Amino acid sequence: MKLTIGTKLLSTFLFVAVFVAFAGIVSFYYMNKVNTSYSDLIEQQVSIVTTTRDIEVFALQQTNDLRGYLLTDDASFLSGLQTANNKLNSRISETDPLLTEFESRQLMNELKQLNLRFQQRYERMLSSYKKDHDKAAALSLFKTEVLPLGLQLGPLAALISERQQQLLHNGVKRNTQNVNWANDAIRIMSLFAFILTLIIGWMISRHITRNLARITRFISSITPGLATTGLPRIEVHTSDEVGAIAHSFNDMASALDHYAAQERDKTWLETNIAKLVTMYQGIHDLEMLAQRFITAITPMTGASYGVFYIRQNNGGSQAVHKLAAYAYNERSIGEASFQFGIGLVGQAAADNQTILLTDIPASYMTITSGTGMTSPGSIIIIPVEFDGQVVAVIELASLTSFSPIQQALLHEVLDRLGITINSIAGRMQIEKLLHESQTLTEELLRQSEELQLQQEALKGTNEKLEEQNFNLEQKTKELEATKLELEEKAEQLALSSQYKSAFLANMSHELRTPLNSLLILSDILASNTEGNLTPNQKKYASTIYHSGNDLLRLINDVLDLSKVESGTIQIHYDEVKLRSICEYAEQQFIPVARQKGLMFTTELDDSLPPMLYTDEQRLLQMLRNLLSNAFKFTSHGHVTLRIHLADSLMLSHLREAENTILDESAIAFSIIDTGIGIPRDKHNLIFQAFQQADGTTSRKYGGTGLGLSISKNMAKLLNGCILLDSVEGVGSTFTLLLPGKDSLPRLDAPLLMEEAAAAVDPIETETESQEEASSSCSAADLKPIDPMFTGTTALIVDDDMRNIFAITTALEGKGMTVLFAENGVEGLRTLQQHTAAIDLILMDIMLPEMDGYEAIRKIRLMPAYQSLPIIALTAKAMKDDRDKCIEAGASDYISKPVHVDQLCSVIQVWLNK
Repeated sequence: MKLTIGTKLLSTFLFVAVFVAFAGIVSFYYMNKVNTSYSDLIEQQVSIVTTTRDIEVFALQQTNDLRGYLLTDDASFLSGLQTANNKLNSRISETDPLLTEFESRQLMNELKQLNLRFQQRYERMLSSYKKDHDKAAALSLFKTEVLPLGLQLGPLAALISERQQQLLHNGVKRNTQNVNWANDAIRIMSLFAFILTLIIGWMISRHITRNLARITRFISSITPGLATTGLPRIEVHTSDEVGAIAHSFNDMASALDHYAAQERDKTWLETNIAKLVTMYQGIHDLEMLAQRFITAITPMTGASYGVFYIRQNNGGSQAVHKLAAYAYNERSIGEASFQFGIGLVGQAAADNQTILLTDIPASYMTITSGTGMTSPGSIIIIPVEFDGQVVAVIELASLTSFSPIQQALLHEVLDRLGITINSIAGRMQIEKLLHESQTLTEELLRQSEELQLQQEALKGTNEKLEEQNFNLEQKTKELEATKLELEEKAEQLALSSQYKSAFLANMSHELRTPLNSLLILSDILASNTEGNLTPNQKKYASTIYHSGNDLLRLINDVLDLSKVESGTIQIHYDEVKLRSICEYAEQQFIPVARQKGLMFTTELDDSLPPMLYTDEQRLLQMLRNLLSNAFKFTSHGHVTLRIHLADSLMLSHLREAENTILDESAIAFSIIDTGIGIPRDKHNLIFQAFQQADGTTSRKYGGTGLGLSISKNMAKLLNGCILLDSVEGVGSTFTLLLPGKDSLPRLDAPLLMEEAAAAVDPIETETESQEEASSSCSAADLKPIDPMFTGTTALIVDDDMRNIFAITTALEGKGMTVLFAENGVEGLRTLQQHTAAIDLILMDIMLPEMDGYEAIRKIRLMPAYQSLPIIALTAKAMKDDRDKCIEAGASDYISKPVHVDQLCSVIQVWLNK
């Protein structure tokens, strides 16, 4: 049967079409199968790799947060622990269904079991810690049971990840073999179709096969390497079936190129994400993380310039600060930090929104290289967030526009970067706290060693300190022991201060009580109202009276010294006239100078201001002490009080003493004498309590040595100081320096010095002016029998018969009838026995059986005695004694030793009422 050319062509082309269709179907089937297999492989394996990396990160984070909570008791670490554990469990749940290989599933089961044991043990540990609050036990349990499990989670997750990487590699290898097989099949089929077409074309017509031959040659020229660079296109010159084939091939090439591009982008994205996530491992510092990240991400996205900003708080304001840069150039870099909302970087941080800039002006910034410089074509600013809060900002500049895949990469990696930044910041905080804890531990150990060395030195032993490698539990016990010892010493110090206060108060009472009777009786004897004493006996009584006053001043000096040393003395600032200081000194010491045959002068510098702002009473007390010393140790010559501005020599001494209050405006009170002088080696000694330059029993000059010590401490309380310049045998110059009128702020209320120790109960004594008034009164001032006192009866309640005798003698001398009782119980009994006869009660406070406070309260509970005058007497002059007495129901308050005139005056007032 003869076949026409058309039939042959039809048959031939039908055969060829069938063959080509079959080959295309086979090729498409295998290519589609390869692509599907490859996509599934990439998506599944990369997802597994990503989640296992996350498992590693969260396993490390939950262990660190647990350690941070145990070390600091900060609840934020406990919240971070729970968050990390929840995310870890979520990642395990996501990964488990994706694993198909037996060994991987077995590893995942082991990971789940290990995580479950870790969670159970740390929950049991936290429950025990919250119940017992035993940090040492909790830390020990953490190290022995919880931490080893937590440290195994990361490596086990890494093992699963490595296994999936190997499976991914094997799958890629198989897919590559399938692609090569498909390509070989296509080449063989194409070659066969090409040969068949050539034979038919040669047999029929050469010109019919021209286009087919061109197409065949073009197809045969396609190699596997073109898959990465893109398939070429056939130029179509005809509109027949050959043209249709060419169009179909071009469409197929376009589809393949598009699909290949998608696969390349996806592979590139996942590979770079995995690379960056892997890069975070082993980084424990934010600066290192920032530098590595910006160095990796900038070229990875095709950028030429990059900056990494980290969030910091500056005094309550939020800002981001530059931490690392890529291709840094100070000429093109702007601000080193941005406040939230200021600048594009600050705005991106405030809004938590990405800012993309294109069409950058030439003057905006430049990207510089060795061959020149140019402006960027695109700038992108992306915030990095964690739990909804911006923790960093990344700025990148590129010569070209950022592609969608590059932007997708940035968003993907920055989501994970926020977690890493938060984890590293938390770890750095834990390390800081751990370092501070170690520093404190070392300091406490050092103090403990010093205490042990002191104890060993006192015992006189040569035992060596044991410095071994103690474990953490031993150090903790040692710290606890040291803490208890320090607390015990603090309690002992407080108790010692209380004992000291109680001793001073009791000493005041015990000394003032006999002094009270001594002063009253000697005063009565010296007055010789009955006229039966000889002049010598009157002189003896007067000597006893004045000696008692001297002893009272000594008591007051001791109590003043105690108040100055404890910092409880009251300072009352006011304006003081300098001229009045000179007049006071002249009135007080000119008679002393005349008596000793000395010249005494006062000098006031005309350049001084008329006023000084200080405590006048304390200033006069210090000047009295210094002038008294000058007159005591000067037997011939002169004593001078000079008030002037501090000179340069004095200021140099101030700088050596590091006194920052006093300056060129300081006012100097110089007391210059021509006395015995003081040896240089005794200059510091004389300012100590109970010390003099000559401290032997055979010394020429008496005294306690308290005046200079009190004056020096009072000068410090007034922000001043005392300087000494003395030459033995020539004389001495004591200079009191006080701040000028403008050196101290004006105070509207008295300045109360802070208590040096909370346990010290401050002791108040009478002011020196009152003491002088008391000591200067004599028995000659006592009035005879007072008609107002005649016919009145007083009840004295006191446990000291000397006081009862002295006061009774004084009051009976005034015409008053006196009853007495030796304690509160007996006083109540006496009061009830003489209900209508008693007009006044003198109640001592410190009494046996029932003290004065309780006795007064019981008397006031009796309706008949609610308005009876009760005057409280006490020798223990505590700070709030008067308030306590009035609160208990006393009508008035007098401190011992009692001045007869003062007592009579108070009695007269209450009898009139």
